Amino acid sequence: MKRSLSDLINNSDTKDLVIKNVDTALIKESPTQARKKFDQTKLEELRDSISKNGILQPLIVQKLENNRYELIAGERRLRASKMLKLESVPCLIKDVSKRDAVVLGIVENIQRRKLSSIEEALAYKNLKENFELSNDEIGFLVGKSRPHISNMLRVSNLSSNAQKALHNEDVSFGQIKPIIVLDHSVQDKILEDIISLNLSSRDVEEKVRQLNSAKADEESIHYKKLLEDFLGTKVLFKKNKNKTKISFTLNSKEDLDSFIKKIS
Repeated sequence: MKRSLSDLINNSDTKDLVIKNVDTALIKESPTQARKKFDQTKLEELRDSISKNGILQPLIVQKLENNRYELIAGERRLRASKMLKLESVPCLIKDVSKRDAVVLGIVENIQRRKLSSIEEALAYKNLKENFELSNDEIGFLVGKSRPHISNMLRVSNLSSNAQKALHNEDVSFGQIKPIIVLDHSVQDKILEDIISLNLSSRDVEEKVRQLNSAKADEESIHYKKLLEDFLGTKVLFKKNKNKTKISFTLNSKEDLDSFIKKIS
C-alpha cells in the first residue's frame, strides 16, 4: 500500500523531469504546504548537514511564468538553504496538476519529517474538498489505508481550541480522539481537563462514556415525565443502547378505554 515519493515523481501522467540549479530567490513557497509548524532546532540541524554534505535530495518545483518557480516538495531544505544564504539549490522541475502537487507535498512531508496529526488531517481535508477525492482515492495516492484516512479526517471536526492544542503538541492524538464526536463547547471543557490533569486516552474515554450516560439519563427522565403526564399513571422507562422498554399499569377498564382513546 505504501507509495514512495519516487513512485509519484516518475508517474507516467507527467512530463519528463528536468534537473537544474534554481536561484532560491525565484522559488515561491507552496500555498498548499501541509506543514504549518517548523522545528527550529531540526532546521538548524538540517542547515549544518547541508553545509557539510550539500543537498543530497533535490527539491521538487513547478515552473511558473516570468521564469519563476513554485515549490512542490522540500520546504525544509529550502528554508535551511536560505539560512546558509545559498544562491541556488538543485531542483527537479516537474509539470503536474494542482492535485498532484498537493499529493507530492503531503507524501514528501510524511516520509521525511512526520506531520502533526492536525496538519495531516487538514491536508487530507483539502484533497477531499477541493479535488473531490474519496477516502479510498486519498489513501491510494498518499500510501495510507482507508481507515487511517477516515480517522484523520475526523480530526478536522475538532474545535479550534482542540486543533490548536493538537498542533502545539499540548495533547496527543490518542488523548483527543474520544472527544471528536462531541459538541465544540463540550470538547473545550474536556480539553481543559486533559491538559490540567494530564488525562490518559483511557481516562478521556471513560469521561466521555460517563457524559453520554448522564445525557441518556436526562433524556429518559424527560420522556418518562411526558408519558406519565399523558397517561396519568406511573411509567417505568428503561433504555439500553438503542432499545427502550416502557411499561405501565392501568387499574381499570375505564383507564384502558381512556388510553385507547388517547392513542387512537
